[in-house]
Amino acid sequence: MEAISKLELHYYFNDDSHDIDAITRNKCEAEMLAIVYEVATILDIKTQLVAEIPLEGGFRDKWKALGENSPQLQVILMTVGLLTTIYFTYDPESNARKKELEQLQIQELKLKLKQLKAKDNIEEIAQITANKISKNLKIIKRKSNLYTHLNNNSRIEKVSINVLDSSNIPLHKETVINRQVFREFILSTNKLRAEEDDNAQIELISPVLKDGNYKWKGIYKDQTISFNMYDQKFKESIFIDGLNFHAGTSIICVLRIRRELDEIGEVKIKGYSVPTVIEVLNGQSPHETTQGKAHRHAKSMYDNQSDLFS
Repeated sequence: MEAISKLELHYYFNDDSHDIDAITRNKCEAEMLAIVYEVATILDIKTQLVAEIPLEGGFRDKWKALGENSPQLQVILMTVGLLTTIYFTYDPESNARKKELEQLQIQELKLKLKQLKAKDNIEEIAQITANKISKNLKIIKRKSNLYTHLNNNSRIEKVSINVLDSSNIPLHKETVINRQVFREFILSTNKLRAEEDDNAQIELISPVLKDGNYKWKGIYKDQTISFNMYDQKFKESIFIDGLNFHAGTSIICVLRIRRELDEIGEVKIKGYSVPTVIEVLNGQSPHETTQGKAHRHAKSMYDNQSDLFS
């Protein structure tokens, strides 16, 4: 690995000092390095980061990025600089079609980066790259963590994140983030939009056959899950109509999956619920519920309408 580029995190303090709380520094460093390696992983570019001696002028942490292609390293670091200093207004959870298109665009970008040369417009390519991967949940969460740590240290007045060449010369104009806008980069919640499987099949292990707010158990996609049954009409059919369950009885239903981001941006499932039971499968012919029929009709109308405008 011979090519070298550098990333600098410059802390400015409100008391003109040149030292920093060690815990704050270590936490910020961990988040910055995680973002760099996530970008490198997405772009399929190998790099190694090496810490250099910090400099004064506030407090300036520097990391040397080693790799086989200097322009590629510059794209990675410039992309990180943009991702961590620009507020992207976006919905991090696009619909399936949009996600598929974005993945194709990232694949095209990776192919382009493999052919990257020094004469290419590195800054423009970095801007395109930052826009394409700004929805990555790990990057979003890590950036939120970074600014949370910065915001928690009252001495930090502002920061800048800069890309330098091997001679420590900045490759672009310094972008300074003032303390007043730190909170704009911090997530207000770790909760994600609930994911829905509108044709989920659950084999019932432990249906709740008495009234009360008890969780059911079943097998969904070869995994045992506990879930809340919120379909009141279906619950009434158990008690009023005497709906029977046998070994192997399954339901086709709308399954709502509640999700959150953990501290490193991984998506974790926090719970399941069933708002609508569509069919009951008990070894005989499927029994479609009234609410299931209404759900399928509404979905068909919505899909037809979406096709008209696609």
